[in-house]
Formats: sequence, structure tokens, C-alpha cells
Amino acid sequence: MSKKPERHPCIRCSRMPDENDKYCAVCGAPVLNRCSDEPGILKKGCTFVNPPTAAYCVKCGEPTLYLTHGLLQTAYPSANKPSSIAGFR
Repeated sequence: MSKKPERHPCIRCSRMPDENDKYCAVCGAPVLNRCSDEPGILKKGCTFVNPPTAAYCVKCGEPTLYLTHGLLQTAYPSANKPSSIAGFR
């Protein structure tokens, strides 16, 4: 039996979502802070449910939905972006 993720009040408007809501009915914010790495034809994807304060997925390191929707700010804006190495472009 799979355990359902714990529900928290909406990060934007503080409304408590209904059990089956994926997005807040009042402001449209995602209810769960999932990894933004969605499954596709050629990749499995992640979609791990992260803590509400996580800007990056604790399982794979990709940005979370809260970060991509502008609901969180990170102390390291260039995190998870490759840096250019001198001599390579």
C-alpha cells in the first residue's frame, strides 16, 4: 500500500487543499512540491515529492515545481547550472 504525501497549506495563499487537488483552487499554485523532471517517451523522469522548502529535488537535483513556479527563492541562483570552463564553450 502506497503512503500518500502529507498535505500542507498552499505555499502562496495558505488555503488547505482538498485531498485530490494537484493545484490550489484559489491561486493556482502546485499543491505538492514535486521534482520538475517529468517522465517522457525517452526518459523515466523523477516526480519525487520534496519538502515544501526544497528548491531542488533531494533525489535527483533538478529544480522543484515550487522553484519553477517562482514560489521559492534559492540562496544560489546559478545552482544546478553547468559553469563554463576556461577554453571550452
